[in-house]
Amino acid sequence: MTSKQKRRGDDHERAQRDYYRAEGFPHAERTKAGYERDGGDVHLDPVIGIAPGVISQCKNVQSPRWSEWISELREQTANARAEVGFLAVKRRGVGAAGEQLAVMPIREYLVLLRRAGYGEPIEAGEH
Repeated sequence: MTSKQKRRGDDHERAQRDYYRAEGFPHAERTKAGYERDGGDVHLDPVIGIAPGVISQCKNVQSPRWSEWISELREQTANARAEVGFLAVKRRGVGAAGEQLAVMPIREYLVLLRRAGYGEPIEAGEH
């Protein structure tokens, strides 16, 4: 990775972390690069329990690799022992952190919707 690419990625991670903090996740922290067991780029609530409940994997590239990223996200969510993980994908030409894309598999998204009070509860083994 070139230093320009690394700088763009770091800038995106910092912007996302700062936005999460301003939007009700005051303990959001970036993880340190280089860990053998990658646990995502930003832990939104690292002080709750033993592990974060939510992680964010930040992406700032021109050509998305969705299948690869979702596979990595599932691994990172498991490594971090988090409940939820999502991709924070930088949109070209859009600077505002809150206007970037949050991407996750629909299965996990529907779980979040049910937890927020939408839909009907699912019995164990139905999904």
